[in-house]
Amino acid sequence: MNKLTLGLTGIALVLAAAACGNPDSNQPPSAARTPVPPAATTVSTAPPPQGGGGGPAPTTVPGPGGDWTSGPTTVRHDVPVPPVPRVTGVRSAQHPEAGYDRVVLDVAGKLPGYQVAYVDQPVEDGSGRPANVPGRRFLQIRLEPAQAHTDAGVATQPRAMIVNYPMLRAWAITGDFEGVVTVVLGLDDVVGYRVGELSGRIYIDVAA
Repeated sequence: MNKLTLGLTGIALVLAAAACGNPDSNQPPSAARTPVPPAATTVSTAPPPQGGGGGPAPTTVPGPGGDWTSGPTTVRHDVPVPPVPRVTGVRSAQHPEAGYDRVVLDVAGKLPGYQVAYVDQPVEDGSGRPANVPGRRFLQIRLEPAQAHTDAGVATQPRAMIVNYPMLRAWAITGDFEGVVTVVLGLDDVVGYRVGELSGRIYIDVAA
């Protein structure tokens, strides 16, 4: 697999919003539009033991209408490689009627595992330098195993976008290095979010 370190320092963010449409969105309950107390969430999708043993059943992966949280979330998928799941697109849209902004990560191949959490300062993977992402608060999505480039090393989508939605200010890919892709959402404040999966994509909603 190619190793690719992609920095954001010094590059101009594209001043346009990426079209997202409305990929099977669900309205959150009104109480979910405000921040909720942090609580760690872990979801495992490892296959059950073979041979009919008494092991625990796998936990259902997040789907449309998942729970809202402001604490860290970890979702594990057992993904054999190669091939490495490839992030082929990052899309975003406002949903003011439902009270959230949405980011969608399109993935070719099996969905990778991922971690979602607020961070104080986004950094560029590999170099560790601070990443310049517009916003006052930062929600980081770390996908593994994953890559956001072709086998020839060509990026599969723009590396950053300013959108200036009610809550989501911008998104940026701050890492595509050694089988890990890191996406950071620049937000106006710390708010509740939910993460879910649809066919070939992972979505993140932030309360707006």
